[in-house]
Amino acid sequence: MEEFLEHFKERTRSEQRWLCEVFEGVRQQLYPLISSSVGLSVEQLTLSVLSKVQRAAGSEVASLPVSYRFVSLSELTRQQHTPCCSSLTWSSAQYREQARRALPNYRALARDNILLMGYLYDGPAAGASDGGWWVRDAGGAVSCRLVKSSPLWLGRLMLFPTWNYIPQNAPAGGGYLELIDPPVCVTPEAMTFDPGGSLTEAMSVKRAAELLKQRCDAQVCVSGQVSVISPLLLISGRRFFCLILSEGDSAAPVLITEGKHQYWRQCVCVGQYICISAMRVCSLRGWAGHHVLSVTAQSRLHPHVQTQESSEDPEKHLMDTDSHAPDTHMTSHTASCSTTSVRKKHSTLISYKGLITKVLHAEAGLYEIDGKVGLCLAYQPLQERGGGLRPGAEIQLHNVHFLYRPSPFAPDVVLCACLCSSAQVTAFSPLSSKVEVCGSHSPLQRHLLEKNLGVSQYLWLCYCQRVITERLCPRWVREERVCVVAGRLLDCVCDAEQKTDRKRDIYREMLQEPHQCPVTTYCVSWPCVVLWSVRHLCDWMSSEVWSSLSLSSLVSPAAAHMTCAELNACLSWSVHSVRLTAAHSQPLMLVGVLELSSTHATLQIKDQTQTLDCVCVQTDQSGATTNSNISTAWLGKPMTSLLCCLVCVQRCTLVMERLMKTNFPSWKHLDQPNYITHKHCRLYLQFCVSDLIIISPSAAMSISLMEKKRDQTDGREADQKRDRRDEGDDDPLRSACVSLVFRLNSKQGVMFRNTSVSADAHTLQMGFTATVSCLGDVQLWNNDPKNRRIQTSETDGRETTDVSVLKAESISARGGVKLLSNPALLMKHQWRLHTLTHMEQLLDTQSDVGAVMSVSKVLHSSSTSEIVSFYGVISQRITLQEEMGTKPSIQSVTATKDSSVVEEGLKIRLTVQDSESAGHMIQVYVDLSCGPYTPGLLQGATVILQDFHRKVSKACNVYCRSLPISCVSVTGLGSVSSGSGGSQSPPPMMLLGEWASGRTQQCIVGQVKGHIVCVLSLRLQWMCSLCGSTFRQGSCSRGQPPCDSSCGVFQAEAKVAVEDGSGEALVWFSSDTVSELLMLDVGQWEGLQRHVRVKGHVRVYTRGHSMMCDVDPEEPLVQFLCCLCSSNTVCRQIKLTCRLRAQRTGKCQLRKVCRGPTEFISKFPPAPQLQCLEIQTDTH
Repeated sequence: MEEFLEHFKERTRSEQRWLCEVFEGVRQQLYPLISSSVGLSVEQLTLSVLSKVQRAAGSEVASLPVSYRFVSLSELTRQQHTPCCSSLTWSSAQYREQARRALPNYRALARDNILLMGYLYDGPAAGASDGGWWVRDAGGAVSCRLVKSSPLWLGRLMLFPTWNYIPQNAPAGGGYLELIDPPVCVTPEAMTFDPGGSLTEAMSVKRAAELLKQRCDAQVCVSGQVSVISPLLLISGRRFFCLILSEGDSAAPVLITEGKHQYWRQCVCVGQYICISAMRVCSLRGWAGHHVLSVTAQSRLHPHVQTQESSEDPEKHLMDTDSHAPDTHMTSHTASCSTTSVRKKHSTLISYKGLITKVLHAEAGLYEIDGKVGLCLAYQPLQERGGGLRPGAEIQLHNVHFLYRPSPFAPDVVLCACLCSSAQVTAFSPLSSKVEVCGSHSPLQRHLLEKNLGVSQYLWLCYCQRVITERLCPRWVREERVCVVAGRLLDCVCDAEQKTDRKRDIYREMLQEPHQCPVTTYCVSWPCVVLWSVRHLCDWMSSEVWSSLSLSSLVSPAAAHMTCAELNACLSWSVHSVRLTAAHSQPLMLVGVLELSSTHATLQIKDQTQTLDCVCVQTDQSGATTNSNISTAWLGKPMTSLLCCLVCVQRCTLVMERLMKTNFPSWKHLDQPNYITHKHCRLYLQFCVSDLIIISPSAAMSISLMEKKRDQTDGREADQKRDRRDEGDDDPLRSACVSLVFRLNSKQGVMFRNTSVSADAHTLQMGFTATVSCLGDVQLWNNDPKNRRIQTSETDGRETTDVSVLKAESISARGGVKLLSNPALLMKHQWRLHTLTHMEQLLDTQSDVGAVMSVSKVLHSSSTSEIVSFYGVISQRITLQEEMGTKPSIQSVTATKDSSVVEEGLKIRLTVQDSESAGHMIQVYVDLSCGPYTPGLLQGATVILQDFHRKVSKACNVYCRSLPISCVSVTGLGSVSSGSGGSQSPPPMMLLGEWASGRTQQCIVGQVKGHIVCVLSLRLQWMCSLCGSTFRQGSCSRGQPPCDSSCGVFQAEAKVAVEDGSGEALVWFSSDTVSELLMLDVGQWEGLQRHVRVKGHVRVYTRGHSMMCDVDPEEPLVQFLCCLCSSNTVCRQIKLTCRLRAQRTGKCQLRKVCRGPTEFISKFPPAPQLQCLEIQTDTH
């Protein structure tokens, strides 16, 4: 140390202190690795280092760079946790100027004054060559990247003037260096480099190509220009790469397999002239019939002076991609697909140089260049530690494939590299950015290699992997399983015909001409399936439900005759439904997990963004929908296994129910939305089980699949294996439990029930009651048996309701007497229900399960009990008018209900049609405020209604009303079109005599063809839209209290007698059908309304054989109506669709019938009373 400091006596104390630190650093970190052949002492080596440092810093005599501290590689990797840069040549102004040129959303690397030196080797340790460059000192080694390198640097001590250090949070720790400026050699001669070989007999590429056509055992030396460089490959533990030397039209492939020559990959580039000595001619087993030049242990690389980089200028950029024609450089053909035609094209090899502006997906090898060009490096091995491919780096590409619109989820122009392509960083990024660390092959790349995916399929797979990571990972999909799930989704959108079975041939891909690889042909913008999140779908539905709203389309043609209350009740509920495929211009796919909602009591599909209710029904083999039991909170066997499954939905219906509160005075104000006081919507999906694609099965489904598989094998052997597995299962999370096998007999609807929270506190919680029959005794298990095959010990075939072993208690009565009631159990949250398979032999036909009747049986069965369960098809849904001023009987009930679950005060009337007989209908009144809202009650939907109260009105009409225990299950989906029930079968033709006979199976709705005998009465009236009083001269006539309404509606009603030869009937016509009855066109009908508006009310009726009016019989309007009703225009042959208005059975009437001179007295049944639904004049 003293001898060293003698050279710097004139230096200041701070400079001498800095010199001591440098001397110690050289002695401890650099001198131990110097070769003895160099013959330098520590003092001499330190002086040489100082000389190079001063020359690099530009201060040979004036001063020493004391602001730079000497740091060893071990200190750098241990202490530096943020990206930084250091330069001996930059000034502060140069650094600030570079920082100002940073890309948007990025900042420049932090600068640190560090003096860094080390030895350049081709591996992290002696004899551990991995094909890369490493900087080593006595304390450790760091991987490095160089823009340009030379084999002459190998083994030399180097000073690094300008460099970037990028740390990585990898399990192994450390980072890597980006050497910006060429390193400066500190030692004068090489330590281990041996030039070897002779250049005097170097042959041309043309001569070498001729030599490859014949077998030659001699070693040759070949000189030429590099045209192709493959990436460094690692296959079966062996590293190698290939390059092609070219000269004119001749080419000679070279294979480099020697481990100590792997670093040549970093020393050569496309367009460079090189000479390789001591090569031999050999053949490849994977490339039969071809020969290549292979390097030997004696081979040496001799770089020549580099002239032009390439005959094809690599500095050129692509033309403007926006104006690039889609068919340029490509040929296309069409491939068949089950959904859409897939257009395929051929790519073109080009060279390109640009700036990396974004890392799209480092693990997938996807980058963005110049802000508009995509780069895909997935068909090459991943660059270790990022390979310097960071935003802000300049990259030069050779022999990359030009693809135009290979995927809608990638830039329009994508450059894809294969095994004959080379990607070289020509300038490292000055920006600070995160570097993702991944293994040699990412899961995406492994899937690419295993499935031989095309580039279009791979780009969609990367898009799918990103989406699943954002929406399902890690809650439902583990990180290591994301790519597996994405691959299954890719299988859903790709048919077998669109998948390639051609295996990848690496030697042909790297060396053969004409070039063939997986990227040579690609699909244009396919797959194009878009994966929407549940939130995105909900947002679209929330926007669509109100943007598609047209108030005038929600009301019937009779809206002009509706009062304010009738009109607003008609607008209070509407539905808009579309197919999922119609929600976007591209095919859509929804991926989520099916789960039951504990608050909504419905099935839901969810991801990490949001949840959405679902209505799911089963489909039998014939295609008819059957009971799903999902909306009643109890699942059938096929449905139970769907819970917690990751599913893909491609075919479903998006249903948007609108619920509004309005106060429109009349239909003329429907164009004024300010009369809407409140609105909200209910959003859900409708689909069949057959429309679901199971991506990842739940545990229950997995066990069910195992059971099916076990049935195909030896059951006894499988059970023995299962028992042995259970005995050896020591999982502490699976504790002992008891089980009980039972059969579900009946269930009630979900409703709010009083639940005991503590000894003194109660609260309202949703729940339902079910009745079961035990099929065996309680069993004790060491582990949870779940829903696997039951054992014979679990059931003895007898049924009992005694579950006292589960602590069911009797109910105490007054006076200390205990009433022995049916045992009751309250389900606890830790209990689990499993649907068991192979139970058909335990279920006998004589069970307590109540039968579900048809609508026809409910209408006409005399033995029907008051509580009924039946099924049918909804033909109409009407929201009942809200009773003003009413309050709930129990205030605490509504106070605890969530508005998102329960619709307070919502009552509807469903017209349920018999599924087999279109003429049988029943009206069902449902109170939806007692429990959670039931989705899917749409026109055309098939429903099962359980535990409804059957009642008979004063008019002897049968109807049903819901009870708190009632349950509504949607078992068949309604129509897709808004407000339409789809194609329903027309009602049957009926004879009036059949209707009048009062037969037990008569229809409620039917078609009648007959003749109008006479008009019994006709009433025309203007009514106040608000209060219903007579409306005259533009004002309401009500006096006490006065009504200031200025809106009136016109209403008409006619009562006619119709006969068809088998009997007569009294038919009522409402306002919208009276004009058709009177055969008045639009102008005549409006004129008639204007005349009635003067008086406000006109009524004519039949007395004897003529029409008359009690008031002003001589008035022209009255005379016109009397004449019109008596004319042949009205009394004509007619065809009607009618509904039975009342089923009251009266006494038969005695009538005198004349037949010629003879008179007969006969009994006639009372004429049926019908309501006309549709009128059509019979032309026959």
